[in-house]
Amino acid sequence: MTRLLATLCLTTILGFPLAARADEAADKLAEAKTLVQKTLIKNLETGFGTALEKTIAPMKDDKAEAFRKEALAEFDRQRTVMVDGLSKEYAAKFSLDELKHINGIYDDKTYQKFQAINADPSSTVTTISQNAVTKLLNMLSLAAAQENAGGQPGMPMQK
Repeated sequence: MTRLLATLCLTTILGFPLAARADEAADKLAEAKTLVQKTLIKNLETGFGTALEKTIAPMKDDKAEAFRKEALAEFDRQRTVMVDGLSKEYAAKFSLDELKHINGIYDDKTYQKFQAINADPSSTVTTISQNAVTKLLNMLSLAAAQENAGGQPGMPMQK
């Protein structure tokens, strides 16, 4: 009887760290999912929704509605893949305190204002960024086209 009691006590004591680690792992995964949802997924939903509406705008109503339904179903599948995969990756790479800290940054009102300005398609910040990126992409496209045509790649002239 004493051995049984000793074995049960030892098993219980050794089981506590495992349970604590399991709880922390679950907490880390939950915190990581919150982070993924409020950052990447939120931005992806906004961008995808805008792109989807631009894509279906010239379509006839019945075709547009069918495509919208199909595209949104695929988006939902991919969102699940991303949330699960990214959450697991972040939970593996960051401690629970670090994940809480990052989530706190995203909850900060000043940071949210900063993000809102960057996300506003009519803001000057967006215009400046888009113009610069467009020029850079045009430069790369021109260099690739010249290379494919057998010409000499070079920097396009500045306007």
